[in-house]
Amino acid sequence: MKLIFIHGRAQEEFEELELKKTWIDTLNEGLKKSNLTLPTDVQIEFPYYGKLLKKLVDNINNPPAAEEEVIRGFSQEAPPEYKQIEFFQEFLTEMAHKTDLTPDERAELLDNSEATRGFLNWEPVQKILALMDRRQSLGEKALKSFTFDVFLYLTVRDIRKQIDNHVVKCFDDEPCVVVGHSLGTIVSYLVLRNNPHFNVKKFITVGSPLGMTSIRKYLDLPLQMPVSVKNGWFNAFDERDFVALNPLDAVHFNIDPTIENKRDINNHTDNRHGITGYLNDALVAKKIHEALVM
Repeated sequence: MKLIFIHGRAQEEFEELELKKTWIDTLNEGLKKSNLTLPTDVQIEFPYYGKLLKKLVDNINNPPAAEEEVIRGFSQEAPPEYKQIEFFQEFLTEMAHKTDLTPDERAELLDNSEATRGFLNWEPVQKILALMDRRQSLGEKALKSFTFDVFLYLTVRDIRKQIDNHVVKCFDDEPCVVVGHSLGTIVSYLVLRNNPHFNVKKFITVGSPLGMTSIRKYLDLPLQMPVSVKNGWFNAFDERDFVALNPLDAVHFNIDPTIENKRDINNHTDNRHGITGYLNDALVAKKIHEALVM
């Protein structure tokens, strides 16, 4: 049996083995809370794409000169600016509406949203970023980077293709359990959906933004349970997580069979989104263990 971990964005500062060890060690902490251990015959795969994603995004932001090294096969430019503004506006407004805002802040958010009707520009987006920066521990710069990286993965065909192809390499005919976090839940959903021959015993997502309207509109429709997933999909999130705004339920991710949601995770990380705050949760760890031994 394989256990496949699929990480999110902003992991380029880590080395692959270092980050893989963090995931394994944190899962073991969660298992220990239920007196469980990882089965000895489990092979853990960690398709690390952190530095690749960073390079792809950098090539969009600062296209290399003709004589400079480019990523093989990568040639597509970023979508038009108005598309970027539309995504930022929708994504950040959706986040802000889920935040515990004061009446004055809600009025400010409404003013910023109204300002973009009929004419798109970056100023309202910057105001929403500043508003979110006051209410979140993530920081304006990190929030903007997160939004932009997700947007590029969803809209730039070459970026999605290269990331997905890298992840696909860790799959074979062997049964597996897939655990995705943050952007990694989008990557893993699309990889599993596009490869129905995979043998996935359980699909587990944590801190997933798949329930956001701004994300769903870029996914292939209709939404569906990947054929490769044999024994259901379990989704867990902290309601204070700035990314995992909505459960993956009939309203926000309507598929059949339905996804099992656990929404009251107590993620201890500063922004309530970090992977260590999910994998060391006793129930999340137990769900992974149950899937590995089924």
